[in-house]
Amino acid sequence: MNGADRKIEAESNWPSHTSQSVSRSTDIGILGAGVSGVLMGMLFRRAGMDSFTIYEKQPDVGGTWYQNTYPGLCCDVPSHLYSYSFEPNPGWSNVYADQAEIQRYIRACAAKYRLLERTRFNTTVDTGHFDAQTGEWLLKLANGEHMRHRLLVSATGGLTAPNLPRIEGYEDYEGKYWHSGNWRHDVGLAGKRVAVVGSAASAVQVVPEVARRAAKLTVFQRSPNWIVPRGNRTYSSEEKQAFAGNNDTWRRHWRKLYRRSLLLHQVFHREDRSVDALRQLCLQPMYDAIRDPVLRASLTPNYEPGCKRILVSDDYYPALAQKHVSLIPSGIKRLSRGGVVTSDEREFEADVVIFCTGYKLGGRADGSPAVKVFGLGGRPLTDLLARRPDAYRGVSLPGFPNYFTVVGINGVVAYTSLFLSAEVNGEHIIRMTRAALKPGVKFLDVDEQATVSYSSSLQDRLQQMSWAGDCTNFYKNSKGRILSFYPGSLGEMRRSHRQDSGEHYRIVDRGMIDAIDGARYDD
Repeated sequence: MNGADRKIEAESNWPSHTSQSVSRSTDIGILGAGVSGVLMGMLFRRAGMDSFTIYEKQPDVGGTWYQNTYPGLCCDVPSHLYSYSFEPNPGWSNVYADQAEIQRYIRACAAKYRLLERTRFNTTVDTGHFDAQTGEWLLKLANGEHMRHRLLVSATGGLTAPNLPRIEGYEDYEGKYWHSGNWRHDVGLAGKRVAVVGSAASAVQVVPEVARRAAKLTVFQRSPNWIVPRGNRTYSSEEKQAFAGNNDTWRRHWRKLYRRSLLLHQVFHREDRSVDALRQLCLQPMYDAIRDPVLRASLTPNYEPGCKRILVSDDYYPALAQKHVSLIPSGIKRLSRGGVVTSDEREFEADVVIFCTGYKLGGRADGSPAVKVFGLGGRPLTDLLARRPDAYRGVSLPGFPNYFTVVGINGVVAYTSLFLSAEVNGEHIIRMTRAALKPGVKFLDVDEQATVSYSSSLQDRLQQMSWAGDCTNFYKNSKGRILSFYPGSLGEMRRSHRQDSGEHYRIVDRGMIDAIDGARYDD
């Protein structure tokens, strides 16, 4: 047994259900106070289930919208869609809201539902263990505390741990460098030579802002992306008054925005007319802004739209067209004392290097899960997902009783707001929570065969969609299984969840515990 195996074994055996150091807590534990965590708190309140605690490592709610503060940060989904459906905000300033306004909205919702008093801020949960004897989840906090909950909801998200590339030269570089997710607001860029590494979602927002400040900007791009125009604008006071005063007016606007998003749904399903329409929608703004044929060629993807994440920007191409901005269609190999060295050994001087290189999906700086979770028999969640990454309805995992994830594996419709998918997931979790917390019930565990069957049926459809195309993306794993998305529409997903009677969940009562407790998972 190597060191890592010994560590897992030790963690999976902690603690015994007889431990006296574990504090009795609320019925429900919620991990994270971002979009999904706040949603679950609101849904539990609305359902009359008030015995819950939210754990949040940051000092405020918002998740990624609190953590990320880089200039230009704006949502890619229209504001009125990027909201809780039962808490519309008629006062959104723009069609696409910026980071600060979104975080304020999430916090206002949390305050309205009195979630702040139920949230333990600046609190990191290290591990969660299921204790079959008590039917409870035992949490170990980073501060040494131990807590119990009958049910655990994971809403940790995945855009909070910045991913710096594994390159050499960080110690040698004499300038300043940082990741866009840890923006250095104390460092001015005026008059500086700046390098931006990356050209994806955060880069298309960062680059125009840096171009406005820096004396010289060099952007390093490994592969180009399809970018649709945002078309952002400010809502007039008359529009906001109409939204506030007449729910029908707001609803008509919401439906108009939602119908527009269906173009992406059709693209993801590889409908030829929609793919061609999106291609032209992306290329025309680029041709209008970029005259240099070499630069145009460098910015034109060689894969079909939808294979990778489709980006949104009005000002990325105009920024690249400026004389003091250069695009280098190459990845970087290392940092030197004075700048950046590309994979073909060209060196570019830079006073500041900004990495727009994505996030570690695990949630921690080392790529490990935000919370290490152990189910029946001490089975690590990471082991289950490495062997067979299946989830039932995107929320439940076999062998992990009374444990639910919000927008988990195949739990998100890709073409519209994450809020809407999270609400469908949350509605299912509320129904299963009612069943799990009934008197006499120890826990609910989803059937493994039902989970595999459900997941396989989705994969059959997903492999026909754009995400299975010939490109590298974070939607699929090394075996080609697409893990991020649900293949159907939001309406289909909602109907499918509501028609689920819960028959694929095993209800375990006290008399069944002895047969389950101590059973190890099958290697």
